[in-house]
Amino acid sequence: MSKAVIRWYSTIRIKIVAVVIVSCSLVLGALSVYNTINEQSALTAELDTLAQVTSKRLSRHLLGPLWDLDNNLVNSALEAEMLEDKIEAIVVWDEGGKQVFSARERGPGGRLIESNGAISGDYFSARSEVSNGDKAIGEVSVFVSKRELDNQLKQSILAQVITLVALIIVMALVMTMVMNQIIIGPITRLAKHADDISHGDLKQSIVAESNDEIGQLAEAFHRMQTSLRVAFKRIYAKAKTT
Repeated sequence: MSKAVIRWYSTIRIKIVAVVIVSCSLVLGALSVYNTINEQSALTAELDTLAQVTSKRLSRHLLGPLWDLDNNLVNSALEAEMLEDKIEAIVVWDEGGKQVFSARERGPGGRLIESNGAISGDYFSARSEVSNGDKAIGEVSVFVSKRELDNQLKQSILAQVITLVALIIVMALVMTMVMNQIIIGPITRLAKHADDISHGDLKQSIVAESNDEIGQLAEAFHRMQTSLRVAFKRIYAKAKTT
């Protein structure tokens, strides 16, 4: 009777490794999603705070230039604030917020260009009033790009995916080596002993290599082998007397 061929994907090793890897992947994947959500919330708060703080700071700095209607000083202040590359555009409105006094936005390549104040797109924005205490003389709007948020999230997700894949590979290698040592190897040797016994070889030595379930299985094989020896001796002795 020929031995059954066990395909590689049907081995105990592959089944155990697959179960552990899938389980760990689900846990680590859920943890990665949780970390990504937290990171997104933190980055969103950081960029929103940048827009708020910048608009309030500009509202104080622009009080004098707006009062004097000094367009050059206003433009200088806007360009100085936009040294922070996360800021996409700044618009300064006149009294009542109906007309644009001055505006700057980023053009191709991040270059600063004049703007008509019609800023469209998905931005974090903040608007502050420029006031001398009793009277509002203008408003300033700051727009912060979400590109930084998207780029950092992409980098974070990529790093987490690479880490997850690396952990899975290391885990698979370590588990394969450990299982070969403590499970697959002893079971394979016991299977060889059982096959030899099935062919009548009862002289081999079956030794329990560990004090666990596989060791108990080896001891059971040893007892079976001993019982078969005794049974064959009795049969042989009875056959000689008849």
